[in-house]
Amino acid sequence: MSILPTEGTARPHWQLQDYLDLNLIGAAHGLSDGFAKLLVPVLALIVADLQLSVFEAGLLLSSFTAAEFLFLYPLSTLADHSGHKKWILIGGLGLATGAFLAMYWTTSFWLLVALAFLAGAGNAVYHPCGTALTALRFAGRRAFAISYHGMWGNIGVSVVPVVQAAVAAMAGWRTAVAVCALPALLLLPLIGIRFPSGKRDQESAPTGSLQNSVKALTGQVLRNRSVILLAFTYALNGLSTKGMTGFLPLLAVTKFGMETATVGVILACYFGAGVVAKPLMGLLYDRWGARSALFTPLVLTGFLTLALGFTPWSATLLVLAIITGIFTPISPIILTAAADVADEEVLASSIGLIYTCYGLGFLSPLIGGWLADHFQLESSYLFFALMAWIGATVSTMLPPRTE
Repeated sequence: MSILPTEGTARPHWQLQDYLDLNLIGAAHGLSDGFAKLLVPVLALIVADLQLSVFEAGLLLSSFTAAEFLFLYPLSTLADHSGHKKWILIGGLGLATGAFLAMYWTTSFWLLVALAFLAGAGNAVYHPCGTALTALRFAGRRAFAISYHGMWGNIGVSVVPVVQAAVAAMAGWRTAVAVCALPALLLLPLIGIRFPSGKRDQESAPTGSLQNSVKALTGQVLRNRSVILLAFTYALNGLSTKGMTGFLPLLAVTKFGMETATVGVILACYFGAGVVAKPLMGLLYDRWGARSALFTPLVLTGFLTLALGFTPWSATLLVLAIITGIFTPISPIILTAAADVADEEVLASSIGLIYTCYGLGFLSPLIGGWLADHFQLESSYLFFALMAWIGATVSTMLPPRTE
């Protein structure tokens, strides 16, 4: 099967409410992606406050992504089985919000790890449910909607470091984390009002027990070779980028002695570059198909990651971060390709499998932290680069574009 954008479908005329709804679900995506990076900009402050080792810092970051890895696929199949994608999304993001707000009162490292785990479990629901809701709600212009929705994710993670740096400078890292979680209290009720539940017609919904339904849904997903290859490619991308971005603040502070505000600017520029890059990734997919559109950014990501880890000049860190941020956000290619090749009744489960594999990125800070403790921080960036290059190799196994 060729992984190509759907063509020949007439584009319906959009009304104002369509654009408002797309921006609403996009803002929720920005919040969710911001949650995934919420501890990164203030990691150096947490390390100093709680006197953590590099390995413990990696463990803290990994607890969030480990929870996403464990819960993402089961929750995505539950969403397909029940059809209640919207309510699962709201409940999950509500749990994540509560966990981040609770961090304001904690002084224990292990309690902080537990709260990060809860936040990751809650945040796990967004990508399968949010992407499926977007693909179904805007089926007439799916490629545009998913790319625009993806762009909001980068807006979220580029705004978070700036806000956190400003708040942390005045009130500390606990207040900074809590402030960035508060927008959920407005967004989640609006999604509850504006979006349908995502439940399919009764005749097309799975029947029988949840266990049998999960087996049937999983079997249907695993038989799709293109979905499996997309999942492996995205997993290797996660092993590269999650460690690379997670340790970027430590690299800036320990190697170049940068202030928290400067680190926030660097992270904001890195993720801000993705705001521009994600629509460009959609254009690459339209022009080249998934295989070529994934291979080129992943190869370049490997080289740029090496440059970030080994540059001897502090002035180049910001420039390299921006350039790297242009090539790392491959999610529009992955998700649009998945939406094109996956059956609608297992769309959330297919996306759930892809993001579950991406969640293997929780291993990246652990491995990177071990390498940094036993060798040096730069050695972890060599590992992150290798993961990107292996991902590029896997992407060549995808079907080529056919005219």
